[in-house]
Amino acid sequence: MTNKYIISKFENEIRRAANDFKQRLEQQRFFQVQNKLLKKLHEEVKIIGYCNSKEIRELSLEYEDFYRKLSESGRTYENIVEEKNLIDTYSAFEKFLFDCFYSIYDCFPKFLGDKVSVNIYDLFIDENVLLCKKNIIELKVKNLIQSNNIITILSEFKKGFSIKTIDDCISDNEKNILCELSLVRNLVIHNNGVVNRIHIEQIKKFLKENVKYSFREGETVFNKLGDLVQDLKDISTVTCERLTDAIIDDSIRLQKYHEDKG
Repeated sequence: MTNKYIISKFENEIRRAANDFKQRLEQQRFFQVQNKLLKKLHEEVKIIGYCNSKEIRELSLEYEDFYRKLSESGRTYENIVEEKNLIDTYSAFEKFLFDCFYSIYDCFPKFLGDKVSVNIYDLFIDENVLLCKKNIIELKVKNLIQSNNIITILSEFKKGFSIKTIDDCISDNEKNILCELSLVRNLVIHNNGVVNRIHIEQIKKFLKENVKYSFREGETVFNKLGDLVQDLKDISTVTCERLTDAIIDDSIRLQKYHEDKG
C-alpha cells in the first residue's frame, strides 16, 4: 500500500470514530427528549380530562403510581435517565479514544514496539493472521484504557506518539473534571451513586484540591447528576473535535516516523 493510501485510510478511520461518538451522543439526546415528552404528554392528558377514554385514564394512573413508587425508593425516573446519560456518554467517549488508539496502531503498527503477545490459537490453529493482528491491537489498547485514569490515557497521545498539539486539545482543568466525572461514573455503576471512602481517596489521589463537585461520604450524587451529565457532554464533545483535528493534522508526520523507524 502506498503512503498516500495509508494516510487517507487512517484519517478516514479517525473521522469515523468521531462521527460514531457524535451519533451516540445524539441517541442520548433523543432519550432525554423522549422522557420529557412522556411527562408532558401525561400532564396534557390530565388537563383535557383523559380524552374521555378509560384506557388512557388507567394508563395515566399507572404512570403516576409507578412514578410515586420509584420516588419513594429514593430514585426518581429523572435520576435513572440521567444515570444512563452519564454512563452512556462516558462509554461513548471512551470508545472514541479506543478507536483513535486502535487506528494509529492499525495503520502504523511499528508503534506497537518490537515484541508483542500473540494468541497461539489465532496463529497456529485458526491461522487467521488478520484476526491475530486485530487481537494484538485490541489487547494493547484495552490494557491502556482499563488500567489507567482518563488523565493518563489522554497523555498517551503525546507520550506514545509525540502528537505535540494534544496539550491544546484539553486544558488541565478539563482533564481534572473528566477524571472527576469518571470516578462519579464508577460510583453510579458499582455503588448505586452513594459516595464511599474509596471515591474520596481516589479524588485526593488523582485531583488533590482540584475538585469541582464536592461530596461527603454517604451522600448520593443524584442531586447533581444533571450538571455532571452536561459537563461531561460539553467537555467530551469539544475534546473529541479538537483531538480529531490534532491527530489528522499530524497524520503525515506519524506516517514518516513509522516509515523511518527501524
